[in-house]
Order: sequence, then structure tokens, then C-alpha cells
Amino acid sequence: MGWREEALSRRHDRAQFDCGVPELNEYLRRYARQNHERGGAKTFVAVPPESPHTVIGYYTIAPGAIDFGKVPDHAKKGLGRYEVPVFRLGRLAVSLDRQGQGLGGELLVAAGERAIAVAEAVGGVALAIDAKDDRAAQWYERFGALRLLDHPLKLILPLATIAAALKATR
Repeated sequence: MGWREEALSRRHDRAQFDCGVPELNEYLRRYARQNHERGGAKTFVAVPPESPHTVIGYYTIAPGAIDFGKVPDHAKKGLGRYEVPVFRLGRLAVSLDRQGQGLGGELLVAAGERAIAVAEAVGGVALAIDAKDDRAAQWYERFGALRLLDHPLKLILPLATIAAALKATR
């Protein structure tokens, strides 16, 4: 089933979204648009073409930095010894009726493409991810994410990894 990505706006029906995780549902319903409009984390939603008001998934992204010493060696190769510029993937969720169909991975790639485009203009080397649990961390690792040295539920997904995967599929 197809979908398209849009910046979150008033026209999107956030009230009906249910991913099975109350905190992620609540964030989309109550805080996402406010943060988006006020310059905090930007939220992008997946909507089906036949129902453009229906949110079937979303992610949030914002600029950030990670302490150099916490980043795995592979990801910091060639960087200076100061904070590593990243894009924080704050949340990623898929509606219950679309889970298990690949939309989560597609949203992760969409976030990566957005980060790559911005990084070309202002710099940045990875998506920084806070996994909610070990199962989620393992899911991100399937896409090439690396766990930070000091916290097993914090990961980074190098933009170079995303770019290589995109190149291989095109």
C-alpha cells in the first residue's frame, strides 16, 4: 500500500492514530503540532493517497549533538574530537493496522533522506535514536544502527550507511 510523506498540519487527523504505545499516541495528539510549529522537533506523517487526512505513521526529527567519547569508533572515524553533529530521531511510530508491512523501515529511510539533505548544507553525520526497549534497539540495528558506548538503548545510524543503502536500491 502506498503512502506519501507530509509535514504535520491541522488537516491531519491525529485523534484516530493508534500505534499501540500510549506515549507515542499521546505525543502525536497533544504535542507534535505545537513542537512542529514552534521550531522544536519537526514531525512528518505518512498518509495514504486515498485518505490524505489519515495518519498511518510518523517520525520526529531535530538537530542535536552527541559527546565524541560516547560514539563507537566506526562512526567517528575522521571526525574532530568535539561533539558529533546528528539529527535526533525522537519518535517513530506506525499505526496498528499498518505494522509488519515495512512502513517503519520506510519512515526510517525517509528520515534519513531528510537528514542527508540538510547535512549537505549544514553538516551532520548520523541519526541519533533513543530506542524504547531492547527489542526496538535490535530493530534499528537491522538497518545498520550502532549502540552508543555508554547506553545500550541509544544508537546512531550513520548517514553514510543510509546513503549507501539508498544508492544500492536505486
